[in-house]
Amino acid sequence: MNALRQTEQALLSEGREWTRRRLQEQLQRDAEALPGLCRQSRTPLTNTRRRNLQLDTVAGRVTLRVSVGWSESLGRWVNPVREAWGLEAYQRASPELQARLAYTATEVPSYERAAKMAITWGTPLSDGRIHHHIQPLGATAETLDLPAPPPVPREPAFSLVIQMDGWLARERGPDWAAGPRKKDPQRTAWHEIKSAVIYRLEQRVEKDSGRGLLLEKFIVATPPLPLPVDFGAAVQAEARRRGLGRARFIYLVMDGAVWLWDLAEDRFATAIKTLDFQHASQHLWAVAHAFHGEGTPEARAWADGRQLPRSRQAGRNLPG
Repeated sequence: MNALRQTEQALLSEGREWTRRRLQEQLQRDAEALPGLCRQSRTPLTNTRRRNLQLDTVAGRVTLRVSVGWSESLGRWVNPVREAWGLEAYQRASPELQARLAYTATEVPSYERAAKMAITWGTPLSDGRIHHHIQPLGATAETLDLPAPPPVPREPAFSLVIQMDGWLARERGPDWAAGPRKKDPQRTAWHEIKSAVIYRLEQRVEKDSGRGLLLEKFIVATPPLPLPVDFGAAVQAEARRRGLGRARFIYLVMDGAVWLWDLAEDRFATAIKTLDFQHASQHLWAVAHAFHGEGTPEARAWADGRQLPRSRQAGRNLPG
């Protein structure tokens, strides 16, 4: 074991034992200061005698000498210390220890794991002892009249837009610093950056000039190396944070790349998938030029007859 860790653990153990003794002394004084009365009837107890009271605390087990007596009004033996401290008849765990054990037990899947966790925060207890302390709390919890949860605020209906694309970024090539004697040096290299823009359709506004503006948008981008499946997982995770599961409609806007449409089917199968106007227009003009010649009136007439004018398209297609 690391020497520093060993020293720290030894001193922590010393401190825990000092705390246990200090706690035991303080609790003994508190117990002796309590009057020998029945808390319910406020009458003196008779036939009093001294008994040991053991408590498991965060600092360890403490043993106290306390008085018990007979209550004539209740017709039973009474332990004033237990009553004053709110302890059940056979409760062995202090309230602080119970609270910590309850929290630990709810954070791990088994009592064995809870016992290991308790060791890390300084109170070694067996899984059986933890089970013994926790079970009464569970039984009590079932009888509690819990307050009704506050109503979930209703969220206005919205539609989510996800735009995905890949674009090239220029970086230094393998021959960036090559000298003048290098033949045909590759000083630059181009790599595809995969990115997405996510926003709510209702947050699109227009400036006085008529130009579109998004009040809030969220960006997802990955470096060149990750595969499309990794990019898709990142976009889906961000879309979930932005309301994917609550959206009335989900729109995907993409270019015609096969990997994007495969990703859309994999991650957003129920979304409304749209080819963005810019890329659709480029492909349409490429066909027009192939059929009728580059820049010819026939090519323009053919393309214009098959695409919406931008003024009409802006009112029907999604904002870009």
